[in-house]
Amino acid sequence: MVPSSGQPVVRWGMGDVLIGLLLWLVGGIVASIIVVATSGGLSTTKLTDLSLGALVVSLVAGWPGFLGWPAIASWFKGQQSLVKDFGLSIAAVDIGWGVLGGVLALSLSIVAGIFWRLISDSPEPSNADFLPSNPSALTAFALLFLVAVCTPVVEELFFRGLFLRAVGRRFGLPWAVVASSIVFGLLHFQGAGLHGLFISGVTATYGAVFAVLVVRAGGRLGPSIIAHAVVNGVGVIGALYLG
Repeated sequence: MVPSSGQPVVRWGMGDVLIGLLLWLVGGIVASIIVVATSGGLSTTKLTDLSLGALVVSLVAGWPGFLGWPAIASWFKGQQSLVKDFGLSIAAVDIGWGVLGGVLALSLSIVAGIFWRLISDSPEPSNADFLPSNPSALTAFALLFLVAVCTPVVEELFFRGLFLRAVGRRFGLPWAVVASSIVFGLLHFQGAGLHGLFISGVTATYGAVFAVLVVRAGGRLGPSIIAHAVVNGVGVIGALYLG
């Protein structure tokens, strides 16, 4: 349906953001139940000893909310295109900007890590503690593919696709960048106390860099997907082989 102005009718918005977040939460709960039931209980199993299957379940648990619901919202409330509704496309120029953005995000995390070490005697917290310490080649490849290839696409589609646009239409682009980045950071909270806040803060900074890349690209998600892949790829390789 197209109004007289020639602009397509788009009915997705903040409600769809909330539904996506709810589905992510439900998926996480279901995944936790499955992991506990198949691993003999987390009280006796370390995170780094989880099977590849359990790790995959944990990693894809949020996809119904972050991938499935944007697709549903686009089909029933938008233009039936993830490219037109949420900017899911990559151009050649996005590679350079994405790599540059990824390096910038990682540089900011290094600065945050230095600050942490100045105020604490412990190493800076990491949200990659679930990764196995001595993975097989198959496990390493699967994790790298899921975390550094699939996850950036899925999370950017939701946070810098649906979320950024929905908030931007309601409250303006600056608030959209701030809100999407903060929520992105909070959903990566891991651990407790200052450790969890540190991880959330660093991840929120990543989110802000990714959002600025999308704004600069006129809404196209390509640069943020590449930057997100750079950050996740470096994180996975470092956790698996340099930790």
